[in-house]
Amino acid sequence: MAEYKGIKGFKVQYLDQDPVPAVAGWSAGNNMNTARYFLAGFGTQTEALAAGGIDGTSQVNATEEYNGATWASNPTGLNTARFYFTGCGTQTAGLAFGGTPPVTGATEEYDGSTWTSNPTGLNTARIELAGAGTQTAGLAFGGGPSITGATEEYDGSTWTTSPGSLNTARSGLAGCGTQTAGLAFGGTVPPVTGATEEYNGATWASNPTGLNTARRLFAGAGIQTSALAFGGDFPPVTNATEEYDGSTWTTVSSLSTARQGLGGAGADNTSALAFGGSPTTAATEEYVSYGQPNTFENVGQVWYNGTTKALKYTSQTFSSAWATGNNMNTARRILIGAGTQTAGLAFGGYDGTANTGATEEYDGNSWTSNPTGLNTVRRALAGAGTQTAALGFGGNVDPGITTATEEYDGSTWTSNPTGLNTARSDLAGCGTQTAALAFGGTIPPNSAATEEYDGSTWTSNPTGLNTARHALAAAGTQTSALGFGGYVAANTTATEEYDGSTWTSSNPLNTARNALAGCGTQTAGLAFGGNDGASTAATEQYDGTSWTNITSMSTARWGLVGVGTQPAALAAGGFATANTAATEEFTITGTPNIKTVTVS
Repeated sequence: MAEYKGIKGFKVQYLDQDPVPAVAGWSAGNNMNTARYFLAGFGTQTEALAAGGIDGTSQVNATEEYNGATWASNPTGLNTARFYFTGCGTQTAGLAFGGTPPVTGATEEYDGSTWTSNPTGLNTARIELAGAGTQTAGLAFGGGPSITGATEEYDGSTWTTSPGSLNTARSGLAGCGTQTAGLAFGGTVPPVTGATEEYNGATWASNPTGLNTARRLFAGAGIQTSALAFGGDFPPVTNATEEYDGSTWTTVSSLSTARQGLGGAGADNTSALAFGGSPTTAATEEYVSYGQPNTFENVGQVWYNGTTKALKYTSQTFSSAWATGNNMNTARRILIGAGTQTAGLAFGGYDGTANTGATEEYDGNSWTSNPTGLNTVRRALAGAGTQTAALGFGGNVDPGITTATEEYDGSTWTSNPTGLNTARSDLAGCGTQTAALAFGGTIPPNSAATEEYDGSTWTSNPTGLNTARHALAAAGTQTSALGFGGYVAANTTATEEYDGSTWTSSNPLNTARNALAGCGTQTAGLAFGGNDGASTAATEQYDGTSWTNITSMSTARWGLVGVGTQPAALAAGGFATANTAATEEFTITGTPNIKTVTVS
């Protein structure tokens, strides 16, 4: 009798449980209804509550509930509109306390529909404090403006000061856990700290192993033995995420949106929710972590589930496509950009006769030229940031190369007298205007140099790329970057991941090429176009481990600009058979899923 291996060429795996999608990572959820920061959040990933904060101009009392998919606004908000406060409990039994203005100890209880003020507030009114526990067994600790380590316990009606204060008094910290097993981490003393302490219901014990990224004004979730820390400011604003196992913090996949003053919720370090934050945003992200002994899902995988007694396989039901958009105003190649598919920015490049400083903005439909271009006209530069807060650096000024760095505020470019430490062209860049990363390029020779920008100054990292190269592409952030492709002595498929200090080689691209475009994140990257000996339209997606070929662009080209995310990217300009102004939008819909083999 024929075996499956003989028919298909491989054995069927025998597994006790179905494979899971990925090791760990953040994915986008639906936005909040009210964009805000310095808000409070609590609950779980599928039953979260967001309350209060600043909407960019003033404090709000807005309350929203998350059901695992969407946010619903409650017309009944907090009785005391405030920010810099915290909370604990669940979506149907929540507790909010502290905050400003003015500095208050106000305490309110939420029953799933209404907030009720307790006339007995905190004994120590404060801001930037942390909380843990439940509505009837809450815990408040730390805070300012007069930095304190004071700890208070709530019994459902009254706050009682605990004799056990934090060992490290601080504000802007995060907390989680229960009243008898609490966890405090991070904050500012000053300076900013990563200090971690555990509470046993009476006293705090310091853990000599603190956060890997010291920070303040961030979010936390989980319990004392299984916690998560994400976002914050150390400075600059960060997207760094860390898991705590009861003794040690481990850096894991970063948030897609770096931010401070965000809200957080989650039951443990395998399932959390991040929402809101500054710069003012309504963005929501969901975190999932699958540890061993899970088997990780691959498209086309076949296995027999020994528990359910079923033969199963993964089916890639999602679709991807490039759609033609309206042309740019200036056809050019070796340009760069920033932003998203619906709020893109393109600048610099070579128009066929000379370098250009031309700057254009894309609104999701058409390009608009800004009469104010780059101060340093150039091509083969790198960029980072958004349409209204972009950064351009390095490049070729013909003749020669430059260290020039410029910031864009949505209307004007401003030169920073402090440029890159290493002048170069054909380099790659990613991140934000205040937390950018520059790497690779050519001086000549090829460079592996890596530099970080904090909003004013570039700092060189003595640890550069493993493969020095130019004309490579980038995705991600300053602390979670992806570099791929480029030219060494020939086109390369080399892919490397950066964790904020070190580059690690990963699985290579399928198509070796240079002068390609890239966008997305370290765990969800996109590579498209380039020169593989001729102009190519090849498109590949990266899942944090490997590259997969997907739908190619309509116009094969190199030296193009790419911005956006893996499921919503924008490609523009470049060289096909001549300079082009062609614009294309890339969209992914659907996800891989698991199917069961049935007999009929």
